[in-house]
Amino acid sequence: MRGYSNMMSVSGRISEDLYHWLSTSSFEGATTLSDKLRVGLATLKRQQEGDTDYDGALNMQRALSNNLRKQLARLAPEHGHSEVLTTLLEHAPALMAAIASAQTKDMAEARRLEDLLVQRSMLLVENLMRQAITRQARAYDPQVVTRHIAPVLELTTIIQQQAT
Repeated sequence: MRGYSNMMSVSGRISEDLYHWLSTSSFEGATTLSDKLRVGLATLKRQQEGDTDYDGALNMQRALSNNLRKQLARLAPEHGHSEVLTTLLEHAPALMAAIASAQTKDMAEARRLEDLLVQRSMLLVENLMRQAITRQARAYDPQVVTRHIAPVLELTTIIQQQAT
């Protein structure tokens, strides 16, 4: 736990279910209830005020899916691995971190953000389209990509026709 200066004592009451959740939850770098409260409040403050540091915002966004990642890891030995979910779990936090850490004080910064978000979104589409190359995506549901790709392919055809 990072050192804190000018610590202030706070007293309050919380419901039994929140107390149980807090006492049984794990927070990186926090072992005591006081540590967990400090980490939780710092996270809430960052969420409310925004996080201008992309790496910090990315870590926070990734942390939101830690429980899901653990559950998927438990399923993997019996059911295998989904590259589709892995792709989504990689790109979604990166997009949200870019949004959360964005500083758009002028039009040039807004354009850079727009470019970054579109670029990252297109990488996501590209990665999902790679899963559609064969009829069987590497996913828990091998048809999940092909079932949803038809509108994208139709738009791609129209865009190609307009470009020529």
